[in-house]
Amino acid sequence: MSKLLEKFKLGGNSYRTFIAVLIVSFGGAIIYGLPYFRYDFYDVYLETYNLTNTQMGVFGSVLGVFGMISYLFGGVVADKFSTRIILTVSLIGTGIGGLIHLLPLSYHALVGLYAFWGISSLFAFWPACIKAVRILTDSGDQGKAFGFFEGGRGIAAALMTLFAVISFRIGAGRMEDQQLGMRYVIIFYSFLTIFIGIITYFTVKKEDSIKSEEISFKGIKEVLKMPAVWIISFVTFSNYVFTQSLYYFTPYSTNFFAASVTFAATLASARRWFSLIGSIGGGIVTDKIGTGKMLLTSFLVMIVGTAGILLLPLTGSSLMIFTVIFIIIFIFYNVNYAMTWAMLDEGAIPVKYSGTAAGVISTIGYLPEIFCSVLAGILIDQNPGVTGYRYYFIFLIAMLSMGVVLVIIWNKYLKKQKALGEIKNG
Repeated sequence: MSKLLEKFKLGGNSYRTFIAVLIVSFGGAIIYGLPYFRYDFYDVYLETYNLTNTQMGVFGSVLGVFGMISYLFGGVVADKFSTRIILTVSLIGTGIGGLIHLLPLSYHALVGLYAFWGISSLFAFWPACIKAVRILTDSGDQGKAFGFFEGGRGIAAALMTLFAVISFRIGAGRMEDQQLGMRYVIIFYSFLTIFIGIITYFTVKKEDSIKSEEISFKGIKEVLKMPAVWIISFVTFSNYVFTQSLYYFTPYSTNFFAASVTFAATLASARRWFSLIGSIGGGIVTDKIGTGKMLLTSFLVMIVGTAGILLLPLTGSSLMIFTVIFIIIFIFYNVNYAMTWAMLDEGAIPVKYSGTAAGVISTIGYLPEIFCSVLAGILIDQNPGVTGYRYYFIFLIAMLSMGVVLVIIWNKYLKKQKALGEIKNG
């Protein structure tokens, strides 16, 4: 095992580094199970809690608003305090929120719960993860490092979603009691999140709990002066529109390709296994050809694939073709998601500002969380049938096209900076 990891060369003690990155990545997947599981059981969640598509979208917007505030200041916190404590408190707090979800909550109480999750799962947690991966690995191996990070998240998410589907089926039972099935899913996610929080505390060592005493809120001002941060932020924005749109492929398959709820939820689990190809494979290729070329290819594949799904006949016989195209899109989406963070190193952003930069990038890049789910909900509610989905997917293609333009700008920026000697060649 150690010899195999040495070949991947993540820097320092490869075995120890791999384990540390894997632990952080698992936590980075599991913490988002509760805030986002509603999408994997979209139709059932709507029925169980008597919600409209627009109300479902509001939950995403609430997460987005609180996340935007959290990311900005959470990045600085991630640069100042113990990574281990940040990860532990975030995970356990999010799990406790899941137990609260088991209570008979009204729509407004659910809004409050999603606001809480917007802080517990998004505040300093994500910037702390990004900084940990950067510092644990060498500069020339950032593509592989973030590939392993996202690959680990993919494995954790796949297993987590698979067991959530099993929990739902056990809860629903032969009587098809979907409300009970939903409670089983919530119980599963809640205890898993709390358990991982405890494991993280005892596994992530103090020496991995990176902090930079020199960094203060003035660091935000310094980071905002960096052109690379702005470009990365808007590349992240374009890709995150797809992240938020990803969940609408599930109801699209159930409503127009005759997929069952179980098939759709199982696909949601299975697709995450394919993220390994995009994250790890994409990371290895990216370290050889650069992030720009890899991101450009991925955006183009996602555009063509989404357009292809829109052109499929709305019959049950199209389900398998839809599944294949969706998996291909998802693989390249994972390339983008992982390699966007490798741009930090390629853009020569100082390591000491990693958490702050990740916070600023996340604040701008994750803005789609505020409006995408509400926009999709409104379009689907106001345009019954396939029309609302088509309008939304056309919007998605436009945002992915913006990503292509931004990557071209990034490549020109790197070329200019290398010519000035501000970024090392190779």
